[in-house]
Amino acid sequence: VIDYGDFATVGNLTDFGDLTTARGIGHVGPINSSTRGIFAGGGYPSYQNVIDYITIGSTGNATDFGDLSTVRIALAGAGSNTRGLVMGGLSPSADNTIEYITIASTGNATDFGDLTESAYKTSGVCTNIRAVRTSGQTPSNNPTEVMDYVTIASTGNAIDFGNATIPRKYLGTSSDSHGGLQG
Repeated sequence: VIDYGDFATVGNLTDFGDLTTARGIGHVGPINSSTRGIFAGGGYPSYQNVIDYITIGSTGNATDFGDLSTVRIALAGAGSNTRGLVMGGLSPSADNTIEYITIASTGNATDFGDLTESAYKTSGVCTNIRAVRTSGQTPSNNPTEVMDYVTIASTGNAIDFGNATIPRKYLGTSSDSHGGLQG
């Protein structure tokens, strides 16, 4: 199920439509532009590599966008108006993979580079220029405070961005780009 709310008013959420397959809350990598919402990977009842998209300006069921290179859950999503990134995740062990898609088209994700560490239950924040992967959980099941970043328009491995004040996992995040929030 996909629900939506109007930021300009208060009230309950309204049904938008459905994803192409059921996936657990907090397990999907969210990506958005000003026109599309994208849901990458996911879990429950089984790990998936599916990428779906919706058109934000209209309601309806999600459409298949393509696939990740492998099944993954609990991954970070971020992006610019043209390119979306998925970072890290569990597949079934913690992953350091970064993949990208071109938001306006459809197709399978392509290798972008690697994070500085393997992490899942992680989050992403971004501007139209830079994406930052924040915290998460390591392969030894410990929360991490590590943050790393990439320049969205290029490809390559992530660079150390610094550390959060304490190790954390499953963070809520938001961005200043795309005319809306991601989280």
